[in-house]
Amino acid sequence: MTWYIDKGPQSDVVLSSRIRLARNLCNYPFPHKLNEMTSVGVSQEITQAIIAYGKENKKDFIQVNMNDLTDEDKVSLVEKHLISEELTKPGITRKAMILRDESISVMINEEDHIRIQAMEPGFNLENAYEKAKEMAIYLESHLPVGYNSKYGFTTSCPTNTGTGLRASVMMHLPGLAMSGKINLVVENIQKMGYSVRGYYGENSNSLGNIYQISNQITLGLNEEELISDIRKLIFQIMDQERLIRKQLYEKNPLYVDDMIFRSLGILKYARTLTTQEAVKMISDVRFGIALGIISGIDEIVFNKIMATIGPASVQKAAGRIMEPTERDKARAQAVREVLKEGEKL
Repeated sequence: MTWYIDKGPQSDVVLSSRIRLARNLCNYPFPHKLNEMTSVGVSQEITQAIIAYGKENKKDFIQVNMNDLTDEDKVSLVEKHLISEELTKPGITRKAMILRDESISVMINEEDHIRIQAMEPGFNLENAYEKAKEMAIYLESHLPVGYNSKYGFTTSCPTNTGTGLRASVMMHLPGLAMSGKINLVVENIQKMGYSVRGYYGENSNSLGNIYQISNQITLGLNEEELISDIRKLIFQIMDQERLIRKQLYEKNPLYVDDMIFRSLGILKYARTLTTQEAVKMISDVRFGIALGIISGIDEIVFNKIMATIGPASVQKAAGRIMEPTERDKARAQAVREVLKEGEKL
């Protein structure tokens, strides 16, 4: 099963966990200083090492050259969180090496020469870290990776110096959002040295009450300490979110019931849906599943829907470019079909 459709630990609040490790080759300038010829050299060296790693560990990686993709294909990969927007920029050879089940992707010539991403459903930073670490150790032993005994791994951006590790957790926080407490929580998280982004990462807004929380400090702590610190923070937020959900429902059960079942009805029967509308309704229904108000529909169904409703993903499924109104119609139809199939399981 593709990782982002599966259900993991603490999935009533945490949708997914990601570990990203940044590495660079010491015999080339950083990507923003590469030209087309040198970027090809970087890409070839790293690609060959990843292919060798895959063969030794029986892992099947798919090579995706950004220059060979349409804009819709690129954005579709961004919508699935398999690559960043930075990797889609033209100018040099950029590539993604994606494991067949999409739980690991390696971006080549993004902000750094190598960015290993390991993803897990639910709250499972440890598993994601073990996957990323295994691959990083292999590449470090087969490539001239830059490392300084005092400052750690050399990275394009000073904020990544040290471990080069970013631990990110995607959280669904409708309780905090509905109670009006989310802004204060975000402000406090940022004061503690963590970043808070929207569903699609950097420079994106929160969509469907989904927030991506990640560490900003990478220097001065080892990988295990960084992961331990963010785990403590996430557990605190989870406890607060669950308590507020319960309080909201106890205070006004009729309002909450009505909101949740209205959203479920719209998803089941709407003939047009924008991305924002669909994600908002999914957020409401997830809230209902977590409270035990809605039964008979597994949250895996909504994971599947979320992976397919982005504008580029809808057009990719249709095999053609669409006008917004036609796209909204196709999105609504796809949601209805996935829900109908999910209710049969």
